[in-house]
Amino acid sequence: MMPIWSLESLIESPENRVSLTMVSDDRAPGAARTFTRETLSAWGLEELTDRTVLIVSELTTNAERHGGTPGGTERPSDADSQVVVEHITLTLTAQSGTVGIEVEDNSPLPPIPRASGSDSLDGRGLLLVTAEADAWTACLNQDGSGKRVLAVVRRREAVPCGPTPTAHPFQPYSPMEAFAMPAQHAPVAAPLPPRKKMEDVVTQHVLLLDLDGVLVDTRPVMQEAWRAVQQSHGIDLPFEMYEQHLGRPFSDIMERLELADADRIHQTYTAASQAASPLARPFEGMEEVLHAFAAADWRLGVVTSKPLDRAAPLLAQLGCPFATVRAPGGPGRGKPAPDPLLLALVDLAADPASATYVGDMEVDREAARRAGVSYVHAAWGYGAPGTPEPRIAQSPVDLLRLLDVSKKSVPLIEGSLL
Repeated sequence: MMPIWSLESLIESPENRVSLTMVSDDRAPGAARTFTRETLSAWGLEELTDRTVLIVSELTTNAERHGGTPGGTERPSDADSQVVVEHITLTLTAQSGTVGIEVEDNSPLPPIPRASGSDSLDGRGLLLVTAEADAWTACLNQDGSGKRVLAVVRRREAVPCGPTPTAHPFQPYSPMEAFAMPAQHAPVAAPLPPRKKMEDVVTQHVLLLDLDGVLVDTRPVMQEAWRAVQQSHGIDLPFEMYEQHLGRPFSDIMERLELADADRIHQTYTAASQAASPLARPFEGMEEVLHAFAAADWRLGVVTSKPLDRAAPLLAQLGCPFATVRAPGGPGRGKPAPDPLLLALVDLAADPASATYVGDMEVDREAARRAGVSYVHAAWGYGAPGTPEPRIAQSPVDLLRLLDVSKKSVPLIEGSLL
């Protein structure tokens, strides 16, 4: 079998390729399943049908439920009051016994994990995609109009002898997931594998990252938002005084700045932040570094004090569906309390000893210390490392050296640093 150097290469330059554009309604998943079965039968890939149909069903269902254009899915299109409906495009490709799946919708939001109870009948779709796909990822369309979710299914006999292959480590493999699977499609659970002996278990490394000042440069956005606060509320405090408390919950910052009416200030700040959000940009090299950690089998998560509705569009720019995203609004206290870091580790079923948190403020360092998690200071961020001096990464790429990421893995994404 020829090597697949990236998921996109299979989608863009395959031996066979067909597409189906569907109206985004409750009939779309069924149409997608029928289309998939007929296509794989015509290609002589019947042995991959069950796995491929399951993945297509879950991704199409998620696109129908959550993949609409931001701001509403139905709106007048002309004087006759007709409506413009949302569409989903499913593309199937085949190359050397490997099937590529692409599901495109109109939402730029990445697949953000969400909680699923142990007795819940839904909330397990992404877990199934992870289990059935040999690799998958998501990426934002270049024009920002929506996203594509890409997956690969390979013939099992094409895999060399050894452990059963698992999904690309970019993918959330935890009880937290974004693709809600309808109960009527829930398969019978497979038997659990034999329990491993403790000496045979290899600890998987976890990389947790702050958002502002680590993943994305949001200082221009925050400056505009604070300027709006100053003008609307008659506040003279300079942005630099606000900035030194970044990483804490907004209400805590207001208390430290001795500002009353925190709720109204927060409303102004949020509205201005959303308006200025196009000013935010991922730090140079960060996307490639995330791909490199994922290809080296690290599990990735985000722990931020930014509300999820504002964090999600920023994370979408990175094209990485993190295994967990912890933001304010859930259980626990905010940083510098260890709660959000520990909750992220619970999401990943990981031990603090296997995790590293990358932050740029003293509050990040304190949260990592109290959680028993290793800390790395991002020198490209907004705060000083403090004393005693922690490990410092001078650039996103420097994280690979500092954390001794193996460079033996085959790159799954074109342009990967591995």
